[in-house]
Amino acid sequence: MSLRLALVSLGIGLSLAACNSPKTFCDSVKDVPKAECSALSDFFQATDGPHWKDHRGWLESPNVCDWFGVTCAEGHVTALTMNYVDITGEIPASLAELEHLEVLSLYYNKISGGIPPELGKLENLQVLILHNNRLGGNLPPELGNISRLSLLDLDSTDLSGPIPPEFGDLRNLEGLKLRNNHLSGELPAELGNLNRLQGLWLSTNDFSGDVPAEWSGMTSLRMFAAYGNDQLGPLPPYLASLPPDGYPSWANPNIP
Repeated sequence: MSLRLALVSLGIGLSLAACNSPKTFCDSVKDVPKAECSALSDFFQATDGPHWKDHRGWLESPNVCDWFGVTCAEGHVTALTMNYVDITGEIPASLAELEHLEVLSLYYNKISGGIPPELGKLENLQVLILHNNRLGGNLPPELGNISRLSLLDLDSTDLSGPIPPEFGDLRNLEGLKLRNNHLSGELPAELGNLNRLQGLWLSTNDFSGDVPAEWSGMTSLRMFAAYGNDQLGPLPPYLASLPPDGYPSWANPNIP
């Protein structure tokens, strides 16, 4: 067979394969890009969506923006807010395809597995709340790439290992909540770069060593708690004098 005939045969074969490819639900969706619909579809399948307490519209309505817990703006998914819905399973890495996502809130569910490092690609993300789940493993250093992040709440999720020094790159972070985990090791000096941080909660973990002198650079800090870390050295006065709770500016009453 000549090269020309071979190429023609290959083209015909690819065309037939494309024609025979099964259509997916997301092929009928028009209000958001197919990639975003597919990412949500993966999330639904990976977390046993049919058994959520509320899954109105999911993989039924062709309007993704009408699905329960989904918020859109200008033709893109900007928020996924699924709290108290009895979500199980693991967060799929493909959720990172929601490039315009600003809020990801999945607290008080039964999500297991680790936090996908791919979430570090969500450069528009401002709020990430996963507290009170069954997550495990280490904190992904890749989360330090989310430069617009203002709130990171991972309380009560059974995480272990150290706080990555890359978290010091989260220059817009205002709230960091890591209470009630199994985090350990010395506190990274790099967190001292977070001069917008207003609240830092590290209680009931296994941190050790002294508080780095560089933490004096957290000049906006108004709330701090680190009790329940028996191997942690004495707190410097500027931290010991701070209250453990309050209502900081990043608190968003619109997140249920």
